[in-house]
Amino acid sequence: MRARFVGFFILMIMNAIISVCYASDLCYEYIKIKKYDDAIRECTRQINRETEVDDVGIAYANRGIAYAGKGQYDQAITDYDTAIKAKPRYEKAYFNRGNAYYAKGQYDDAIDDYTKTIELNPKNPYPYYNTACIYSVRACEQLRKSVENGFKDWNIMEKDKDLDNIRNSSCYKEIKRDK
Repeated sequence: MRARFVGFFILMIMNAIISVCYASDLCYEYIKIKKYDDAIRECTRQINRETEVDDVGIAYANRGIAYAGKGQYDQAITDYDTAIKAKPRYEKAYFNRGNAYYAKGQYDDAIDDYTKTIELNPKNPYPYYNTACIYSVRACEQLRKSVENGFKDWNIMEKDKDLDNIRNSSCYKEIKRDK
C-alpha cells in the first residue's frame, strides 16, 4: 500500500513538473513565433494561476515581451515593472523594459535600465550596444537643435573631429541639407 502511494505521489510530482515546464514554455513558444495575442493570453493564465508556473515574475516579463511585440509599450513597461518587483535581480526584465523605453523615445529611462542590466551582468553585450545607439541618436538630435537655434558655422562643423562619428550619417547630411 505504501509503495503504491509513493509511486502515485512520484507520478503526481512528475506530472506537476511537466505541466510547469509546459506552461512556462508555451507562453514563450508563442512569443518566439510572434503569436503575441496567444502569448498574452497564455501568460495571463499563468499570472492568474490558471496554469501551473514556477515563477510569476517571469510570466509578467514574458507578457511584457508580447505586448512590446505588438507595439503596446506602456502595457509592456507595466508588466516589466511587476516582474522587477517580483524578481529585483531579473536582468532580462530590466533590459526589455529599457527596450520599451527606447522604442518610446524615453532615452534617459532606457539608459537607466541598460545600466542596471550591466550592473547585474557586465558580460551582456546588448545593453552596451543599445546605449551606444541612444547616444548616436542623441548626437543628431542635439546637432539639429543647435542649428535650429542659430548655430550656422558649417566650417567648424565640417572640421570638428568630435563630429567625425556622425558626419557620414544620413541625419548629419539631412541637417546640412536643411540649413
